[in-house]
Amino acid sequence: MDKRTIKIICFAGLRKYFGSEITVLVESGGSYSRVIDELKAINTEAAEVLSSCRIAVNEEFISLDEPLKTENTIFLIPPSSGG
Repeated sequence: MDKRTIKIICFAGLRKYFGSEITVLVESGGSYSRVIDELKAINTEAAEVLSSCRIAVNEEFISLDEPLKTENTIFLIPPSSGG
């Protein structure tokens, strides 16, 4: 199967693990959960945070089980707290 390069823009606490952006290679036809799996493989210390992150494409949050769209840039937003 073909692979696609996906650029991920990271926010908040994720920058500690991946910097402000990172690129991963994922199989075409997969879902966004595959992107999370690739990031967990790159840095296992980030696994807990990655498990509760949200992904945005075209300024909309999407489900991890959605098939990868044609966009090559996604935004990964970790949970936040505060008031």
